[in-house]
Amino acid sequence: MTMPIQFDTAQYVKTLIDAGIPRQQAEAHADALKAALSQPVANDSDLAIHRAELHAMFAEHEAKMIRLIDERLSAKLRPVYIWLSILTVMQAITMTKLFL
Repeated sequence: MTMPIQFDTAQYVKTLIDAGIPRQQAEAHADALKAALSQPVANDSDLAIHRAELHAMFAEHEAKMIRLIDERLSAKLRPVYIWLSILTVMQAITMTKLFL
């Protein structure tokens, strides 16, 4: 649940008038500031919910990135694995012919 910030408009108007601001402008400033401060602000439970949502979103994106990296790396290394397999078989054949 969110709670707006408490604001004393009368004191604010008095402070502005004492500083030389005309009463009409001071009251307009106070009304505008009260309207802005009456908007709800987040509390700890709201922040915890958003933090959990962000954490889940980052974990999801991290998993996607790892999967994409694995797929691309596997695609690039597949020819290398094939050549290594061929070379290993050729070496085994050569060694067998030499020593048997």
